[in-house]
Amino acid sequence: MAKVNADKERQMLGLFLLPGVYLRVLGDTVKRLGFDDRRLYEGMDFAAADLQAADSRVFVTDAIIFADRAVAMAGHKGLSFALARELRVTIHGTLGFAALTSPTVGGALDSVRRYLKLRAPFLSMVMRDTGEQVLVQLKTEFEVPTLYHFLAETVMATLVLLCEQLVDRESAEQLGFELKDGKLPGVSGRLTCAEPAYYKDYAYQLPIRFEYGRDAEMLIFPKHFLDIPMRLADADASEMARSQCEFELQKALREQGDIVLAIRNMLHVMPGPLPSLEDMAERFCVSSRTLKRRLADRDTTYREIVESVLKDRAIQLLRYTNQTISEIAYELGYADLSNFSRAFRKWTGKSASEFREGWPDPAPELGP
Repeated sequence: MAKVNADKERQMLGLFLLPGVYLRVLGDTVKRLGFDDRRLYEGMDFAAADLQAADSRVFVTDAIIFADRAVAMAGHKGLSFALARELRVTIHGTLGFAALTSPTVGGALDSVRRYLKLRAPFLSMVMRDTGEQVLVQLKTEFEVPTLYHFLAETVMATLVLLCEQLVDRESAEQLGFELKDGKLPGVSGRLTCAEPAYYKDYAYQLPIRFEYGRDAEMLIFPKHFLDIPMRLADADASEMARSQCEFELQKALREQGDIVLAIRNMLHVMPGPLPSLEDMAERFCVSSRTLKRRLADRDTTYREIVESVLKDRAIQLLRYTNQTISEIAYELGYADLSNFSRAFRKWTGKSASEFREGWPDPAPELGP
């Protein structure tokens, strides 16, 4: 994302809208933890009553201020974990329904990965298959340092709580994933921050073990855990919900004012190889010439955006998987390894092998 000053960044963030229900639940959770939720609404253009409607929307800039206040007030009381318990699947609308009715856990996670931006436009989720495990990593599109760990902890806890509640227990046991001491076997969460004091108060309630002080925010699943059927699986209903989510996503991307960020957001949820300029222009319902002109107005090109996304993906694959460099090059759409090698050196100043040597533990082992 291009560097912008604070005023410009606020203006750009304001182009995104967040479902008001999330702020309502956040405010209610702050109140349940014993704090005055009225302070969260001071100076806002909305009140608690305005967030009751199912179609209420709030600017992301206002949501960030609201969440900052909530964390300052109640973060030390475990607000992230308390909030995750309140974010039931029905709150997420069509996205929640798509996940709820998915045939398997893997299908549910894929729905969340693809359509997360409809509910949290500043977050993206990347899934990597290392062979034995699937790593689910969270990333933020914007610099929100005061909220990053809160967001990561909340989203990770929400996902695993939904997994615990919605998987078919009998099928899980047949696949060797019987709950042990209330924990999902082989599943863990990792965060870069130091372990907070409140974690010990919530650890026994959570279906996985959270590990702190690690090198990235991610959930780690045994690969076959994703094969567990969902308790309310309905392939037709899930496909209908995904189709609706896809319609909403494409509409939001077409209407999004920042074309560079819109394209980056779309590319982040696409598998490789990434689409051509002509294909991307078609998705935005414009000619390739018009798309080129709009990008030129932002002092960039489609190729520069694609290379930025490819660089991000290459770095993630080198850090967190055991795939060979040739496999990574192929996954990113490079037919020739030498072309990928030249591109990676241009991006980082190092060869892919030199970069990987500086990052130990590319495929984390699961603890007991």
